[in-house]
Amino acid sequence: MSNNYQPELIATARDFNEVIQLVEAGVDAITLGHQDYGLRVPGDFSIEEIEAATTYCHQHQKKVYVLANAIFHNDKLEYLPAYFESLAAIQIDAVICGDPSVFSLLEDLSLDIPVTWNPETLATNYQTLNYWHQKGISRAILSNELSIDAINEINKQVEFPIEVQVHGMTCIFQSKRKLVQNYYRHINVPYHEQQAKHIRQAKDDDTHYPIFEDVNGTHIMSNEDLCMIEHLPLLLMSQISGLRINGILKSTDYHVQVARLYREAIDTYLADPDQYELKKAGYKHQIYAIQPDDRILDTGFYFKEQIY
Repeated sequence: MSNNYQPELIATARDFNEVIQLVEAGVDAITLGHQDYGLRVPGDFSIEEIEAATTYCHQHQKKVYVLANAIFHNDKLEYLPAYFESLAAIQIDAVICGDPSVFSLLEDLSLDIPVTWNPETLATNYQTLNYWHQKGISRAILSNELSIDAINEINKQVEFPIEVQVHGMTCIFQSKRKLVQNYYRHINVPYHEQQAKHIRQAKDDDTHYPIFEDVNGTHIMSNEDLCMIEHLPLLLMSQISGLRINGILKSTDYHVQVARLYREAIDTYLADPDQYELKKAGYKHQIYAIQPDDRILDTGFYFKEQIY
C-alpha cells in the first residue's frame, strides 16, 4: 500500500449543526444539498447555508460536495444556471450529478466546478466511467449493487477517484409520483408528513422499508443498513478514494458516532493493520449498541450478486 494513500471519509449532513459535529468527528468531506436539486438529501440547505457550511469546512481543511443529482425536467432547467453560478461563487469543492444537462450547463456558463458523476444504478463498469471521465468528470460514485470484486476491478481500470458507500441506508425504489399521499387518500386516512412510515412485506413482520416523499416524488429505502466497518481492509488495500456514510433518516447523534468510529477504524488500519484486526470486533459492537432495533446491519451486495 502506498504510504501516500489516504482515503476520503465522506458523510451527508442535514443542517449546519450536523456539519460542525461531523467535522469534529473527523470526516474529510461533507455532502449536502436541497431537495429542489438533489435526490434524498437529509436536510435542505439554502444557498446562504451552503455558503456558511463551505466557509466553516474550508477553515478546517474539509471539503463540501453539493448534490445536484435530481431528475431534471424542462421546467427545472431555467433555475439551474443561477444555482450553479451561486455555487461557483461560494467555491464548493464539487457538484454531484447524474444528468448530462448539468455538464452542458456548467460548460455553457464557463463555471469551473469539479463534477462527481453519480447516476445511481448506472455506474457499474469501467468503460462507462472512463467515457464520462473523457467528458470531464473528476470523480464517480459507484452503484450500490456492485460486489467487492467488481469495485476493485473498476478501480484498477480507471485513473481517477471513485467513491463507494460503506454505511447507512440505500435507496431501492424511486417514483416521481406521490405514492404515499395517494395511498392515504385512497384509504381515506389523514396524511401526516412528519410521521415515520415504512412498508412491510405480507406475512413477514421483520421487513421494514422506510418510505418518504419530497418534491422529487416517493423514495423507498433498504430493509437493512449497510455496515462495512469490519471489512474496510478490502477497500483500503485496493486504495478506493472515497468512503461514504449516508445519514439519511438517522439522528445526528447516531450519524456522528458512526462517523467517529469509521474515522478511528480507517486511521487504525492505515497505521497498523494488526491493531485494526484486534479492534474491529469492538468497532462493530459499538455500532450495534447504537443501532435502532428495527434496523438490521448488513453488507449489501459487497459479498453477493444482484438478483433480478
